[in-house]
Amino acid sequence: MMRLELKLALIGALSKIVIFFILFILMQQVIDRQALRVTDRDLIKMKDKTMTIVDKIGINSFLNISKDSVYASYNMLKDEYITIDVDTQKVTGPIIFSNEAREIEDEDFDFRILNYGFEINNQHYMLEIGKNIQLINSLNKTMKNISITIILIVLMITIIFDVGINKYLLNPLNKMIIRKLKTITNPETFDYSELHSSTSDFVYLNNALNELMHKVTTILKNQQKFTADVSHELFTPISIMQSKLENLLTSGNLTEQFATNVMDQQNHLNRLQQIIKALLLIARIENDQFSKNETIIVRELVDEIILNIEDRAEMKNITIHNLIHPNDNLANINKSLIYILLFNLVSNAIKYNRDGGWIRVASFETGNKYCIEVIDNGIGIDHDQISNIFNRFKRADPTSGEGYGLGLSIVSSIVNFHNGSIEVQSVKGEGSTFKIQFPLKNVNFITAC
Repeated sequence: MMRLELKLALIGALSKIVIFFILFILMQQVIDRQALRVTDRDLIKMKDKTMTIVDKIGINSFLNISKDSVYASYNMLKDEYITIDVDTQKVTGPIIFSNEAREIEDEDFDFRILNYGFEINNQHYMLEIGKNIQLINSLNKTMKNISITIILIVLMITIIFDVGINKYLLNPLNKMIIRKLKTITNPETFDYSELHSSTSDFVYLNNALNELMHKVTTILKNQQKFTADVSHELFTPISIMQSKLENLLTSGNLTEQFATNVMDQQNHLNRLQQIIKALLLIARIENDQFSKNETIIVRELVDEIILNIEDRAEMKNITIHNLIHPNDNLANINKSLIYILLFNLVSNAIKYNRDGGWIRVASFETGNKYCIEVIDNGIGIDHDQISNIFNRFKRADPTSGEGYGLGLSIVSSIVNFHNGSIEVQSVKGEGSTFKIQFPLKNVNFITAC
């Protein structure tokens, strides 16, 4: 995942690279054509000067007609040459350009050649002027290198300029809006301040976020208050009903069948009371009504849980292994909530285990997280049910009457309250693994397992 600022910079850079690449190709062609035109223009100038000299001093100064000689002149580096020869083909004008090889002092060179036929005193002559193509190519290469350097410098300057402009334009988004989005999971700590920016889109986005979080906060508080109020209000009639049922049972005036029915109703009321207590607990957790200023030795807490639940494990001949390292201390937490969290996970591991099974509670460090795992070799969870197990009142199998109820919902709320996370891995018929992750800053004396 890349930040918007970096994406804009990369897109701008790539687009400029493509444009400059096309420009570079066009420039190479322009340079080649321009170099050829300049060379041809120089050859024409040399031709004009030569013809001016011929007009002044006469053709005999260059040629001995009686001996049918050829005039030839070239510079020391053999970059240029001029020849005048009698033209037996009697060609007069126009100027003809060509690229041909010529031998000078037993060496072959490639030249850009100008051929010009002219007539003096009814005698036809051919003027040939050449420029070494290697020299032309060398100049071309120099020009191309200069153009490449200029293009690269301009490209780098424009990229740096774009990065700076993007950073300046996106500064309100990075400083204010993204910082707000990072705290959007907790309405209580959300920053509702206004954004001062010349970009109307960012101002609109910031105002929309503030308005949305106001609505979310109001809805969440009303929901939590409703859950807490309803739970409190239900306790009173349930307590009255339980008291009346107990009086009926202790009166001794009930038949055996009627007494059995009364006891069944009492069991239903007890279960309802447990649900209400769980809802109250969840509401209190989500309303941040618990402190997080305690430190626990994790292994000792797991030992306490095993001691309190071992009778249930013995009924199914299940062995519980405490593999937590003795030096693992968990700080800035609520001990009671962590106890409930681990107790519910171990309790579920017993409930959904097989006779003679095992449960392991282990800890280890990974990255910047401290992990506690509760592993069992029980009946496992269907793959399509894993995503729903933390939903309140969600049943594993709607037709079985068995469900996850509120136990795992409480676990999820406690983990979120401690800024942690929980993952589930399970294979049907082989067992399940619940992995809880806490920020490593809350942990002391870690020794990886």
